[in-house]
Amino acid sequence: MVTDEARLLKELIRREERLLENSVRNDPAKIGALVDARCLFVSASGARGVLEPGEPFDSLQGVSYIDSNAVELLELSEECRMLVYVAATVSKNTRAKSRCSSVWKRDSGDWKIVFHQETTIQE
Repeated sequence: MVTDEARLLKELIRREERLLENSVRNDPAKIGALVDARCLFVSASGARGVLEPGEPFDSLQGVSYIDSNAVELLELSEECRMLVYVAATVSKNTRAKSRCSSVWKRDSGDWKIVFHQETTIQE
């Protein structure tokens, strides 16, 4: 039997993966469906910014994906979860990994990202 928390984990991974797709990153309407208006972002370089739901994001170079063996969902409150995972990006003959954490908040029944942070993993 699949639990509600397992279904939520699957849903939040699906939403997070959509944010890795350039077709979504370049579409303000699709971003608006996933990103809260107050979303804070901290990049692997340490740069801090606000992800604007009505603005396209930078395109990713290569293919990015979430390592399904390194995913954890933490309950922060009934309406808030932190998704912790390892993401990999493959471009040409290189592969880079980052440890990521995203905070998702449920508002009116819909989950939106309110915070995202990533740290490069040295291999």
